Amino acid sequence: MSYSGGFNALERMFNPNSIAVIGASENPFKMGYYCLKSLLNFKGKVYPVNPNHSVVQGLKAYPSILDVPGEVDLAVIVTPAEQVLGVVEECAEKGVKGVVVITAGFREVGGNGLRLQEEMVRVARRSGMRILGPNTFGFVNAHAGVNATFTDVLGELKAGNIAVVTQSGGVCHLFCYDAITQGLGVSLAVGLGNRCDIDFPEMIRYLARDEKTKVIALHIEGLDDPRGFLEAAKETVKVKPIVVYKVGRAKVDREAISHTGSMAGDYRLYDALFKQAGIISVGSVTELFDASKALSITKPPKGRKVALVSVQAGPAIIISDVCKSNGLELPEFTEETRKKIESLLPPMTIRSNPVDLAFAYNPKVGLEAVRLAIQDSNVDMLIMFQLYHPAVPSIAKMLVEVVRESGKPAIVALHAPRNFVKSEVEALEMGGIPVYPTPERAAKAAVYLAKYKQVLDRINKTA
Repeated sequence: MSYSGGFNALERMFNPNSIAVIGASENPFKMGYYCLKSLLNFKGKVYPVNPNHSVVQGLKAYPSILDVPGEVDLAVIVTPAEQVLGVVEECAEKGVKGVVVITAGFREVGGNGLRLQEEMVRVARRSGMRILGPNTFGFVNAHAGVNATFTDVLGELKAGNIAVVTQSGGVCHLFCYDAITQGLGVSLAVGLGNRCDIDFPEMIRYLARDEKTKVIALHIEGLDDPRGFLEAAKETVKVKPIVVYKVGRAKVDREAISHTGSMAGDYRLYDALFKQAGIISVGSVTELFDASKALSITKPPKGRKVALVSVQAGPAIIISDVCKSNGLELPEFTEETRKKIESLLPPMTIRSNPVDLAFAYNPKVGLEAVRLAIQDSNVDMLIMFQLYHPAVPSIAKMLVEVVRESGKPAIVALHAPRNFVKSEVEALEMGGIPVYPTPERAAKAAVYLAKYKQVLDRINKTA
């Protein structure tokens, strides 16, 4: 669907100095109210456009975009569908660089809606203006302080290195709300909506060059340009990982059509496409979040061999099961490592791999066991599990230096009521160790790290 406008066109759109909200409102029951509210903390210029008000939410308002003084880099359009085409034409006349069309009622409803969307595209192509949407929640550029959405709380996103691009605004909100709650940084969050202009291939190419983005997370309902997607993804995975959650997998009586007007298609074809491109495919929003988080915080292992250290035996079995069922190995330690661990820990503990620290109440002893495990020559990465208990001293914060010295990636599963371990989680993730609340999620994160290493190995073999 997209036409080639280049990196610079999207760079200007996602990093505006001035923004107009067309359809801005004082009425909290209208979307235009929230679109403007989301931009009240923007450091650039914000222009409400409403022909019926001279002031909206404390800002001077203008009858139309043509009445706004000076240049406008970005326009957020939240007017009734039948007015959008005329507004887009005025934006083109004004010389606006890009528009976000929040309004729905276009391709996804067919008929006249499809015609209006096609007319919008023609206007954009004549003028060189870019369109995000229609039928989108907008975008957030956390580094630039731009919240061009109808959800003001998304302005709380921490600036980071994960770009999340979705067809569904709801799915993007799920990801971003978890990111806010967990303090995970996001570089860019984009809802493509109907993708009348900006589509997945162009976003992937843009993000491949974006220095603030390390990991690309995608939610896909359907693709209109699978060849363009494949070409863009194959080049991008050479420099940064792509994680995808493809929905619409279940068979229905007729071909599934998404709420953005996209054909869902046969999932087997998508699965083959993702494998050919070197994309990491996941099965839920939670896995999309977890895989992206791991890849953004730490590096992939050199191999698939995992050392598992746990303060509780039961969760260690869960981690072991998940690892082994997904192609990871729990190798035997070298004889030298085994002897050192056996001399360190009491006989009633499990001193092989997994290592059981249940009776190692001395944090120094537990930490030394971790050091021996991760530094073993048979080991490529470490997973550690610990439940909070006042009788069991935590060694989590001391892990950072041990892991750094090893040069290998590590993942921690740390679980506690409420915010009992919040400071430890922050310290670990600042130190390059991703933390998850359950054994399953930690193990699956390790699986995805190893999968990206497989992707890189395949690329190097064919280079």
